[in-house]
This record gives sequence, structure tokens and C-alpha cells, in this order.
Amino acid sequence: AVAARDQARAAAFAKKHEIPTALGSYEELAKSKDVDVVYIGVLNPQHYEVSLLMLNAGKHVLCEKPLAMNQKQVQGILAAAKANKRFFMEAVWSHFFPSYQHVRQLIQAGSLGEIKEVVVNFGFPLENVDRLQKRELGGGVVYDLGIYTIQAAQWAFQEAPQKIESSGTTNSEGIDDDVSATLTYSGGRTARLRVSSKEKLDNLAVIKGTKGQVTLVDFRTPNKMIDIDGKEKEWLPPK
Repeated sequence: AVAARDQARAAAFAKKHEIPTALGSYEELAKSKDVDVVYIGVLNPQHYEVSLLMLNAGKHVLCEKPLAMNQKQVQGILAAAKANKRFFMEAVWSHFFPSYQHVRQLIQAGSLGEIKEVVVNFGFPLENVDRLQKRELGGGVVYDLGIYTIQAAQWAFQEAPQKIESSGTTNSEGIDDDVSATLTYSGGRTARLRVSSKEKLDNLAVIKGTKGQVTLVDFRTPNKMIDIDGKEKEWLPPK
């Protein structure tokens, strides 16, 4: 089943993707006894409200990034998932690509040595995409693209940073559109991140250790990487 705030839009989406049921409200979906798991792909400011609706209706939930608009909302969602004993996850799919799993194996085996630095850049010219540029739509390049760079750093270091420094620019509405940040972890290890909705960047994630480094190419959807031996490795997506 698919639900939207407008029945016609839900019906059009259902027809395109051969979904048997189209509903004209999220409440209808929450009440459906035929639905066990819900994927939430609404606009960022609605994640909190719709997540709570589904969790409190007993649904398991996979919610698009960013999870919510602030820490208080995130805590509220997690509390609802725990209270209702339901699975809840932020839909950061990058972790499930074979390339990420391969790098995780290298890290766990000690092949890269101690991870010392992570460098991630992610940018596209998206100045005409309203959801990034308008405050009322939950705009901001950090919310929309920055989460991918942050998750890559957190995934590599497996701990919270001890210090965060950032700088950047904003658009005419005061919304961040190009941001650089340095995250400092224990032992002086660092992640250097840049995100931009103004220009295309190299979109690489480089993970550097004391014994070697690897590079995830188009790291958000990395079917390709430069392995520790300097050779390119590729996983073709299923047809």
C-alpha cells in the first residue's frame, strides 16, 4: 500500500509502481491491518509526526534521513519505538552496500591499521531544489547531504567526535548551502567533511589508516572502490 495527503497522487504512484492499494491519508495507512512495516519518505519536517503516528499504531518503521529536525524530536521517536516495542531505523542505505561491508572487514581484521583520518566530500548543484533551499521545508545542505558525510565518519571511527568545528555559506534565506567541518575524535584522529548544494564535488570517501587507505567512489551509492592494494574493485547492482 502507498499513502499520500492527496488521493490522486497516491493513486498515480501506485499505478506507476504496480502497488495494489492507494490511500489518501497517512492515518488510513496507520490503521490498515494489512501493513506491518512502513517506509517514510515525506518531507523532512514531517518525519517526526508521521513516525510517531506509525509507531503508535504498531508499525515497524524505516524513516528517511534526516531522522527529525532536532534532538528532542529524535528522542521522542526513539521513546515511541521502545514503548511500542517496534523496530525503527533511519534509512541510511549506504552501510548495506558490499563495498562498505568489505571496508568494515578490512578495519576489523586490522588491515588498515588504526584509522587516523577520514576525508569525505559530497556536493551537487541543487540550488533550484526547494527542499534544500527553503526553511519551511526543512532545508539546509547539512540536513540533506551532510548526513551522508557524517555517517561515513561515524561508521569509520565508531565513536562520537570530541570536537566539531565548521564554517560555510548560506543562501538568501539564511539556509546553509556549502559547509566544511572538521570532527576531532579520540587520539587526535580527524574527519574532514565538505557538503555543497552549489557545485559538484568529487563525492569520494577516503578512509586512511596507519597501514593503508581505501576510497569509496560515489560513496553514497558506492558500487566501486579503490581497495587497499590500489586496485579498483566493483560490485555490479542486481538487474
